[in-house]
Amino acid sequence: MPSIVEYLIVATLRMGTPIALTAVGACLSERSGIPNIGLEGIMSMGAFLAVVGSYWTGNVWVGILMAIICGILISIIHGFVTITCGGAPPVSAQALVLLATGFCSVGLQAVFNRNGFSDNVASIPNTPFLAHVPVIGKYLADISPIVYLAFVLLFVVDHLLYKTPLGLRIQACGEHPRAADTAGINVNALRYFSVIVSGALGGLGGAFLSIGTMNMFQEGMIAGRGYLAVGAVIMGRWSPKGAFWAAMCFGFFDALQLYLQILPNSPVPSQFVQMIPYAASLIMLTVTIKGATAPAASGKSYSVVAGTK
Repeated sequence: MPSIVEYLIVATLRMGTPIALTAVGACLSERSGIPNIGLEGIMSMGAFLAVVGSYWTGNVWVGILMAIICGILISIIHGFVTITCGGAPPVSAQALVLLATGFCSVGLQAVFNRNGFSDNVASIPNTPFLAHVPVIGKYLADISPIVYLAFVLLFVVDHLLYKTPLGLRIQACGEHPRAADTAGINVNALRYFSVIVSGALGGLGGAFLSIGTMNMFQEGMIAGRGYLAVGAVIMGRWSPKGAFWAAMCFGFFDALQLYLQILPNSPVPSQFVQMIPYAASLIMLTVTIKGATAPAASGKSYSVVAGTK
């Protein structure tokens, strides 16, 4: 049995990655001025369609592609309602969560002819070729390639947002869209781009849960992780790096409760142990939310901010 340190490091990466992927994408959307509390729904449908794709084709990468496309399509709907039509983002996002919940329930019955859970499917393999790396090879080999991809995407999104003209324009859209428009920036186009990227990463995060950490889909398996991703964005001060490491903190507490559950003869009731990640999340959010300031135009359509509506 691995030591508690070894177990917690590997498990933290595994449990924190789906939240981190979703939170990094959400940072981009939030920075453009479009909040999305519907990440729970995006992750749910991404997890379901990843399993469906893997089930139909026997190819796990097709499942991942379907999850990403699903996240993009849901985000386009959210963008149309909030950006084009000027609808309230919380209402649109919550409606998409309800849509995703119903879609997954009906889809399970339609595809697998059962309720509650799917058949077992092909899952994402780990990286055994890294076992030859000196000293830490055995740990690296036990980690999914999606975890490594998450770190790459963190660097890409952070560099895009803070080191490129495109990123500065996205931030301008979230802070003062009228000024951005005056400077010749297409505010709505950049908001659509940001929301779509957010959806793609949310779909990938959902796929990792269903065919990365497991090999099936269960109703309710997202278990609030989409909302934790939103919390990670706030805790991280709308910064990709901050949101990523906040998500990994959530992953740590999730890994901790799993470890405590497998301890023999534990005197702590399992129900108490299972609430550790959520209780810790509430405490962390309460401590860090003071002084957190969202982008100035967050949640406001451009027409409202510009005074033309």
